[in-house]
Amino acid sequence: MTTAALVIEAACLTLGPFSLRNLDLTLAAGEILVLLGPNGAGKSVCLEMIAGFHRPQSGRILIRGRDVTDLPPEQRRVGLVFQNFGLFPHLTVARNVAFGLRTRRLGHARAERAVVDLLRQFGIAHLAGRSPQHLSPGEKQRVALARALAARPDLFLFDEPFSALDARTREVLRDELKAFLREAGVPAVFVSHDQTDAALLADRVAVIDHGALRQVGTVASVFRKPANYFVAAFIGVENILAGRLLPRLGAMSRIRVADAVLHAAGADDAAGDVLLSIPAEEIGLRPIDGLDALGLCSSTNRIAGRVSEVRSMGALVRVTVDCGFALVACFTPREARALGLSPGQAVVAEVEADAIHILRDQVNCR
Repeated sequence: MTTAALVIEAACLTLGPFSLRNLDLTLAAGEILVLLGPNGAGKSVCLEMIAGFHRPQSGRILIRGRDVTDLPPEQRRVGLVFQNFGLFPHLTVARNVAFGLRTRRLGHARAERAVVDLLRQFGIAHLAGRSPQHLSPGEKQRVALARALAARPDLFLFDEPFSALDARTREVLRDELKAFLREAGVPAVFVSHDQTDAALLADRVAVIDHGALRQVGTVASVFRKPANYFVAAFIGVENILAGRLLPRLGAMSRIRVADAVLHAAGADDAAGDVLLSIPAEEIGLRPIDGLDALGLCSSTNRIAGRVSEVRSMGALVRVTVDCGFALVACFTPREARALGLSPGQAVVAEVEADAIHILRDQVNCR
C-alpha cells in the first residue's frame, strides 16, 4: 500500500480571532491539490501549518507517513514557493539555488555540481550570474522551483504564486508549473482564490471557508456537484435556483421552480424547499418552433422562455433567458452567432436531468 504524501488529522489551530477547525485532508503520492477559497478563508494559515510555521493545538500532520506535527519547518522536507517567489535580491540566481541545498550538507564541489545540474534542468543556466530583479516572472518561477527542488522535498507548497501576474503570464506559468510537477512527481498543495487555477492544475480541489473545509473532491465533482450554496456561489455557478421538491418520478427528483417543473437525476425523498445548481455551460438554447414538446422529454428538461439579454464576455457570450425565473447559458462567440439569438426572442432552454444538482442547504442560507 502506497503511503500518503500528506495526512492532516482533525487539526485545530487558533490564531487570535481566527480558527482552523477539525481539518481532515489526505494527499496521495504525486497528486496536486488546490486549496481554494476567498480571502480570509484560512488557505495560507493551513499552508503555514503544514510547513511548520504554526503548530496545531490538537490533531496531527504526517508527511510520507512521518509525524511532523512538532517538527520545525527545516525538518519537514517541504519545498515552499511564495506569492512573490521569495528570491533573495542580494544573491545571484546560482546562489539562490545553492541556498536550497543547505539542508543536504553537500561538500563544496558536489554542491556546485548540483547547482549546475539544476540550472540546466530548468533551462536557466544562462541566468546563473544574474540578480532576481533583472528576471522576468517566468524566470523567477523557474529559479524558485529549482531552489525548492534542490532540497529534494517530499512535498511542494505554493502560496498563490500567480496572484500578482497579468492574465497571459499567469496562463503560461500555470502550464509550465503543471508540466514540471508532473515530470518531477512531487505532490503539491497549491493555495489559490482563482477557480481557473483549480480547473487547470488540480487533481483534486479542497474548498475552505472560515477555517473549515466545505468540500473536497475531484475538479469534476466539485464543479458539477457542489456540496452547498457557498461552494456553488464561490466557484461561480451562474444558476442557483430556489425550488420545492415534489413527489418523485421513478428514479428522478421533481422540483417546482416558479411555474416550471424540473427533473433532476437521482431520486430525492426529502421534502420542502431546496436550492438547485445548474452550470451555465450545461444549458442549450434554440428558437422555439411551435411544435416543441415542453417539460421532460426522455432525460432532457425543456423550458420555454424569452431571451432578455445577450452579453459578450470576451471568450464567452452570456445569454439570460426569462423562464418565469432567470436562466443563464454561456456559449462561445461562434456558437452564439450560429444560434442568432437576440433580446425578446422566444426560445426553448434544454438541460439534462443529470446537470441539475440539489444543494444540501436550506433556501434561507443565501
